[in-house]
Amino acid sequence: MKLDLNAAQTTRYLQVYDYYKELITTGRLAEGIKMPSIRRCAQQLGLSRTTVETAYLCLAADGYIISRPQSGYYVTGRAVRKTAGNTTQNTHEVSAQTIRYNFTSNNVDADSFDFNLWRRYIKNTLRQDGKMLTYGEPQGEYELREVICKYVINKRNAVCRPENIVVGAGSQALMNILCPLIKRRKNVCFHDSRFAQGMVIFEDYGFTLVKNRENADILYMTPSHMTSLGDVMNVEKRLAMLKECAEHDRLIIEDDYDNEFRYFSKPIPCLQGLAGGDNVVYLSTFSKLLLPSIRLSFMILPDALLPLYEEKKALYNQTASKSEQLALCQFLRDGHLESQIRKLKRLYTNKAKALSAELERVFGDNASIYMGESVFLVHLKVKCQMNSKQLCEKAQRHGLSVFAFGGKEEKGYAQIVHAQSGYAHIALSCCEVPITEFPNAVALLKKLVEEN
Repeated sequence: MKLDLNAAQTTRYLQVYDYYKELITTGRLAEGIKMPSIRRCAQQLGLSRTTVETAYLCLAADGYIISRPQSGYYVTGRAVRKTAGNTTQNTHEVSAQTIRYNFTSNNVDADSFDFNLWRRYIKNTLRQDGKMLTYGEPQGEYELREVICKYVINKRNAVCRPENIVVGAGSQALMNILCPLIKRRKNVCFHDSRFAQGMVIFEDYGFTLVKNRENADILYMTPSHMTSLGDVMNVEKRLAMLKECAEHDRLIIEDDYDNEFRYFSKPIPCLQGLAGGDNVVYLSTFSKLLLPSIRLSFMILPDALLPLYEEKKALYNQTASKSEQLALCQFLRDGHLESQIRKLKRLYTNKAKALSAELERVFGDNASIYMGESVFLVHLKVKCQMNSKQLCEKAQRHGLSVFAFGGKEEKGYAQIVHAQSGYAHIALSCCEVPITEFPNAVALLKKLVEEN
């Protein structure tokens, strides 16, 4: 509704009444919000105080607002509750409020990070007054890029210099820098069709999403996490892919998240390193190793793209916090990342084993339970009258969120037999749910599986 005080079909105080009534009933004026004072509202609308006061008295009489002595008028929220049955609440908000056991979360365990240690590094950074008085470097703080360069060379066999590294607040921020540099290419193929956050960036820049990599100019790959089991692309397949892409002039974007978290194998050299740094853009993040709220990711550009980036980089503002960059730099220099990785592996391996043991105890011979390469996920294949999707939807309605395993994105990579008739195949992430809640969560899951 738009307030039109020049309309002649109704009196002005009723127009003011209808205007605020609609704002309140639609939730745009929330419960507890203070209404503009009668004097201020009259001045803003160019009306007399008597007209506005009459409208407010009508709103109060109908229960939309309430007068508090010496304070003013406030929205009651009563009208929103009356009309709640006729409105649709955001389903994400509903599910977030009702989920008790979230086994699909990317959040981390409360014991996974030493907050006191990180707090000391942040405080130490804030004492460096001179550095805090300047804007951050668009490409990322040089000293941090030096440390990252040493890290990826030693741990991932990457080929780069600090000049090749661009720091940003998350992969999406880095893709916004990358897409204009590769705009001569038109088609992009995402190995993981579930990565909607990445796809939307490329679509926004006019790229066409294609399903077959033979039709693509760009391949977006996650070789360290090829399936929801966490399967890793082996060296032979990596070399074959690099050869094929070189022959057809395809650019590879390698998203190397989760490369540190392996059960049964050591990390394999990244595609970027195997390619000698050519024709591969490397992406990685520290958010998974530290905290999701610490948005620090980096990108390694091949030398061929550096001149284009140098022309544009002064026009980009750095999206990552300078204080967090400097804190992370010293954190890495002091060797804490290595101990953090060991701590996370122990924590999540123990949680995954505990969850597996509980599932085996409760489901017994009616299920197969196993862990893939990733230290986060446990897979359950259980005899069930529902399929995987139906079981997940039912669990969601009862406050338990799990992954439905299987689908086109899994074909050709999974090491486990796929969905069969009479079975449901689901996966559970052990990250967020406390280990003490596993028995209650598994008992609920068992109940849902057995119900008709």
